[in-house]
Order: sequence, then structure tokens, then C-alpha cells
Amino acid sequence: MSATGFKSSERLLYERAVGYGDGYKVKESDKGKTVTGYEFNADMIRLPHPINMGSYEKWGKDPESRVALEVLNQIIAGVGYYTEMPEEYQTKEGEKNHPNKIKVDDYAEDINLDEKIQEINYQTMHKGFCPVERYESDDSPYDLRILPSETFFKYVDKKGTILKYTQERSYGNIINTWQGEETKSIIWFQFGYGDYGMSLLEPIGDLLDARTQMNIDMPKAVHRWAYPIPIMETSGSKQSLQDTCQDRDIDDWIFIGNVNEGEVRWKTLEIDPQARFIPYIELIYYQICEGLHAPLLLYLKNATEASATVMMESVDRLSNGRQRYNKRRVERYLFAPQTADPVPRLVWGQPKTGLEDVTLQDLSAIMPYLAKNQQQHILKQYMGSLPEPDWKEDADIAQIKMPFQPVQQPFQKKPQAQEIPVETLVERLNDLDTSLDIIATNFSMGKIKVTEACKLADRTIAAHMQRAFPESWEAKREERFTRFVQERLVKKDKPSYTVTVD
Repeated sequence: MSATGFKSSERLLYERAVGYGDGYKVKESDKGKTVTGYEFNADMIRLPHPINMGSYEKWGKDPESRVALEVLNQIIAGVGYYTEMPEEYQTKEGEKNHPNKIKVDDYAEDINLDEKIQEINYQTMHKGFCPVERYESDDSPYDLRILPSETFFKYVDKKGTILKYTQERSYGNIINTWQGEETKSIIWFQFGYGDYGMSLLEPIGDLLDARTQMNIDMPKAVHRWAYPIPIMETSGSKQSLQDTCQDRDIDDWIFIGNVNEGEVRWKTLEIDPQARFIPYIELIYYQICEGLHAPLLLYLKNATEASATVMMESVDRLSNGRQRYNKRRVERYLFAPQTADPVPRLVWGQPKTGLEDVTLQDLSAIMPYLAKNQQQHILKQYMGSLPEPDWKEDADIAQIKMPFQPVQQPFQKKPQAQEIPVETLVERLNDLDTSLDIIATNFSMGKIKVTEACKLADRTIAAHMQRAFPESWEAKREERFTRFVQERLVKKDKPSYTVTVD
């Protein structure tokens, strides 16, 4: 037995299990089996990668897989973040200038932390885990280096305690080693459970391979159906008939002499018209969409209102869980080592402005007293300070173009305030971004459900695109709707985002 605890007879089996290079083709009879490749009585055990590890890169290049990973990554890590002090420090003056907060904000800017979190989260979902080395660079003593998952291995003892990490080209060909105290410089991000987590693509790998092969086979089938196979039979010399057919020019006739009746026969091989593959192909697509757990347009557009709500709630729970996990890792392994207590907290989304509880009824009550540029600003941003009013521009605008109530005249009975329905408000606006902002705001405030937001956004986008792009509006509509779902239909103010690390 070698020093690492592997028998020489087991090495080939192990290398097949970890899936080096282009991946090892697993036999149908071996699917569902776990190949360990090590003995439990060894002093040091190298934990094997999942059997399909070598196929993750290929599966990640599948068009639908790539889109799903990017959409989920944007929902989870692409929404932005800010830092704040724990609640007991937020009531004190100068909390925004707390030295610990300033330190981690400067650190995040120096190493471009927001983009690195997105890279880490993408690789974690794609490969099942993402090892990150914390090292000292010119920018920061806590800079991050994202390591490739395929070459990274864990070594443990019989009790499961991690003894070292290695980066290896192949079995025994070690590039780098982290052992003893050096293991603390590795920050481990993982998706799912197990020694190396589980890739989001693992459960649907066979379906992705089947669809890839289908995309290779179907064009051949189309060509075969479009050009039926001719069959010629003869009781004479086959070779002479074959040479005559193959050597002729396109416009040459075929002449066969000295042939008795029935010696040459001609027929065409026909395909059974009952062969129906479309339902099976659609089933594979829906299974892939379901396994990817992402709000893909193919999956949502044919769903009922109830099922679409369940889908989005499931995606929301997944994103909340991943955000909570990433938040804890960043605070514990990046913020805490650099600052003493109190440790600043990472909060996903945009900083709060205090206007989150403002309703459309509140806005409609003050809109008549604001200049048009102020109205547009508050509708688009829904936050921040207003610009200086521009009353000169308002003087030239016809009353019919104003989507809000007229200014209250002196001694006029004040009408009872009524909330403007979202549908009415977005239909009166000529700006698409403004309309979509109102829909997203109402969804984040819980005034409309996700299905209502999707339907309203789809109708609004279609109306704007038909006016702007009369001939290609359908493609523009689908593209804009997909971007709206990815960027806006995720709530970012849930309490789970602001839970402190124990």
C-alpha cells in the first residue's frame, strides 16, 4: 500500500472515478454506484471527486444550462450588496463612519469583491464546490484567488479531519499543497452536500447528453426523411448496375440492356409516418428546466398561475438560502479576520432610503405639487433626493399628457384620495422603464403576486415594443421580458439577508 493509502490496483479505478480530462464514460450498469477508490484504514485518504466531475465543464456549455446558471447567479450574487454595522451600533452617531465599516468597504473596493463573489457563486453551482485561496497581494493582504475545482482534492484521516489540500494535474502529479496551518488560507464554498457538494447539473447530466446527441441525430434524420433511400434490385450483375448509377452525370439517363421482365425492380424505402418524437423531446426539455431550478421563460410561459407562483417561490427560497450561506462565509472568513468586534454585516441589495414603505397612494397625493422632472425622477428611482424643480418645462405641457390629477384649486372641495390601480398607472405612462419600475415596486411591496407582475409586465412590454419595433416586436418583447424577470422579480429586503453570524 502506498503512503497515501491507495493500493496500486485501485489507482486506475480511482482515476476513472474522479473523471480526469474529458471524463470517463460510465457504463450503464455502473450508474448509481459510488466508487470510493480508497481504504478506510489508511492513515491519509484522498477523497474522490464525483464520478461525473469531468463532464461538468461540458454540461455547463449547454445553452440552457448556461442561461440557467447565469440567471441564478444574477439573482443570488448579482443584485449588489452593502455593509452596515450590527443593529446596536446603528443608533449611535457616526455609525456610517465606523472604522470597521470603512475598513471592509475599502477592502472590498480594492479587490473588487462584488465581482469575485459572482465568480465564486457561479463556480460553486456549476462544479459543486469552489476552493478560494486567501493570500497577500499588492492590493490587499486578504486578496482572493479562485482555484479550479477539477484539480483540487481533500485529504482526511480516518475520522474525517482535513489534513491537507492539494492541487493535482493527475493522480500523484501534485502542483501545490496546503498542509497544517496553511489549510486555514483556503475558504471552502459548497453547493449541496457530500465531500465535494453536488453540482446543479449533476441530476440532469444524462438528459443533457441525450439532448446533445439528439441535436446530432435529428439533422441526419431530417436529411434522411427529406431524401428517401432508393433501392434497386437485379437478378443480373449488381456491380455493373451500381457503376452505371454512381458514375453517371446529373442529366444522364440510365440504360440497361438485355433485361427480361422482372429482372430489375425499383422501390423507395419509406419512413413510418406514425413515428412521433416531438412529445419525447419536449419532455426532455421540461425535465431539464425543472432540474435547473431557474426562472426560465420556457418553463414559466406555459405554466398556470398557481404553478408559476410555486416555481417562483421555490427559486426565491433557493436564492435566499444561497445568499445567507455566502454572506456567512464572507463575514466569517474575510471581514472578521480584519476587524475586531463589531464585525460589519453584508446585506444583499441596495441601501435602504426610508421610502420603502411609501405606497402609490402616497405618491399620487404629492405628484400634482411636483414639477415633471421631479415626478419622473421619483417614479424611476423611488429613492434619494429630488432634483431642483423645472417649472418652465411644465408650462408647455398639455394637460392631457399629464398622467396625474390636476393641482387643487383654492376653495375647491378636496376630493377623497383614491389609490390609482397599477394597471391604470402603467398604461398612462409612455416610458417603458418607468412602467416596469412601478410593477417591480408593487411586487416587492407584496401588493401584486409574481404571476400578476409577469402578466402585467408582458402586456406592457408588448404594447411598447409594438410601437417602437412594428416588424420585430415579438423578439424584442421576449428579450426585454426575460431581462425584467431576471433583474427585478426577486425580493431583496427579507430578514434572512441581515442575520448576523453567530
